Amino acid sequence: MLKKWMICLAIFSLGNAATADDSAEFQAFLKQQEAEFEVFQEKRQQEFEAFVKRWQEAEQAYRKKVASQWEDPELSGKTRLVQYSDDLKQRTVVDYEANTITVELNEDQPDINIQEAVFQQLDRLGNTTVAEAASQDAVLINAGVTLNAQKQSGTPNRQLVPELARNPETRTRDIQISRERGRVKATVKLPSRSTQEKIQDILPVVEANAQKWGIPPALILAIVHTESSFNPLARSHIPAFGLMQIVPVSAGKDVSKELYGSQRLLSPDYLYDPENNIEAGSVYLYLLLNRYFDKVAEDTSRFYMAVSAYNTGPGNVARAMSNTTRLTAASNAANRLNPDQVYQRLQQNLPAQETRNYLTKVTERYTQYQNHLESQL
Repeated sequence: MLKKWMICLAIFSLGNAATADDSAEFQAFLKQQEAEFEVFQEKRQQEFEAFVKRWQEAEQAYRKKVASQWEDPELSGKTRLVQYSDDLKQRTVVDYEANTITVELNEDQPDINIQEAVFQQLDRLGNTTVAEAASQDAVLINAGVTLNAQKQSGTPNRQLVPELARNPETRTRDIQISRERGRVKATVKLPSRSTQEKIQDILPVVEANAQKWGIPPALILAIVHTESSFNPLARSHIPAFGLMQIVPVSAGKDVSKELYGSQRLLSPDYLYDPENNIEAGSVYLYLLLNRYFDKVAEDTSRFYMAVSAYNTGPGNVARAMSNTTRLTAASNAANRLNPDQVYQRLQQNLPAQETRNYLTKVTERYTQYQNHLESQL
C-alpha cells in the first residue's frame, strides 16, 4: 500500500514539474509576443511620423518654389484646389465653396489672351478625373507618394469638376477680368445647381455606407459639406485628406483597425479615392457614436459629442464635458444633462472656436440635408 502511494506521489510530482515547465514556457512565449508587438507598434508609429515629416517638408519645399514667382504662394486647402502651370506663371483655383474657377497670370495680358487661358483651363478641368489630378500633384510627388491615375477602386472616371463635364456651356460663360499690380485675374461663376450636382455624384456611396454602418446619410453629407465643400482633393496642414478630411495619424488608425484588423497608414492615394474616403469617414462616425460615446443615453446628446469629436478628437470633448479626458466621466456628465444643455456646455467649453463653429454648421446642415433627402422620397 505504501509503495503504491509513493508511486502515485512520484507521478503527481512529475506532473506538477511538467505543468510548471509548461507554464514557464508559456509565460516566456507571452513575454516574447508582447515584446514583438511593442516593436511592431513602435515601427508603425515611426512610419506614421515619417509620413507626416515627408509631407510637411514636401509642402514647404513646393511653397518656397512657388514663392519665387508669386508673392502669395497659395497651395491647395480644404475647399480650394490650387494648380500651377509647369513654369509657375499661371495659377488656377477651383473654389468649391464659392463655386468659382479663377485663372491668374502673374504678368499682365490683353483680355483676349486671358480669355483663351480661361477657356483652356475650363476645358482641361472638365476632362480631368480626380485620380489624374492627384497623380499630377507636385506636393504628393515630392512627398514620395506613388499615385496611379487609373488606380482608384471603383471610381476611375470620377470627374474633378463634374459640373464642367456635365454642362459644357459653362465653359463659355461670362468671364470677370480684373487687374492689379501687374497681374491679371479672370473668374467664372459655376451654375447655382453645382452643389446639388456634387451631392448627387456622391449620394450612392453615402447611402451605401450609411446603411452599412448605421449612420444617417444626412450626417455624412453635412460632414462632407463642412469639411471640404465637396472638394475630392481637399487637404489640410495637419495633414488630413479627402472629402471627409481623414487624418492618417489619428482617425485613420482607428478606421484601419476596424476595417482591416490592424492599424495601417491610410495614404493620400487611398484617401483621395472618394469611395474609400466616405467609407473611412463613416467608420469613424460609427466608432464615435457606438464606441467612444456609447454610454451617452440621449441620441441627440451623443450626436453633439460625436460631431465635436470628429473635428477635435474625443479627448477634447471629454475635457469639455467633465474637465477630464476620461470618456466614462464625459458620458456620465452628459447623462445628467438634457441635449440642449449638452450642446451649450460644448459651446462654452470646447477649446477652439473652430470646433464650436463646426458643431453649429454640421448641426444646421444635418437638418437641411435630412429635409432634402426626405423631400426626394
